[in-house]
Amino acid sequence: MQMNLLIGLLLDIIVIAVLKAVTRRRRPTTNDDPFSLGPDKYSFPSGHSSRSAFVVYFFFNLWPISLIYSPPLLAWSFSVCMSRLLMRRHYILDVIGGILLGIFEGLLIGYIYLEQETCMYLISWIADDKIPGSE
Repeated sequence: MQMNLLIGLLLDIIVIAVLKAVTRRRRPTTNDDPFSLGPDKYSFPSGHSSRSAFVVYFFFNLWPISLIYSPPLLAWSFSVCMSRLLMRRHYILDVIGGILLGIFEGLLIGYIYLEQETCMYLISWIADDKIPGSE
């Protein structure tokens, strides 16, 4: 199960990097200092929003969690998305695009979902170690 979450998050990082390089939409200007440095110059789509939407989709649909954890998880995701807007790091369409991308990645991971036995085999093959239950 955790392997699917890891694969989904790695997929998200790659897709976000490619889309930012292709779209090259500049971040909102927050100050007039031309010498200020940031992690990158491009804003579409929001990686934070896509990852938070993916995590919510993953834990609601692919690996269901108890109902008691649902409100904090939704509040966390909402807070992440709102913080990107309030900090003026993204435009609203960047955040909406990130949310839609995260949901799409969740659907994709659901389609190629790896079962526990497959994950154990892959880990033992990569690590070249014997893991109990992998064979």
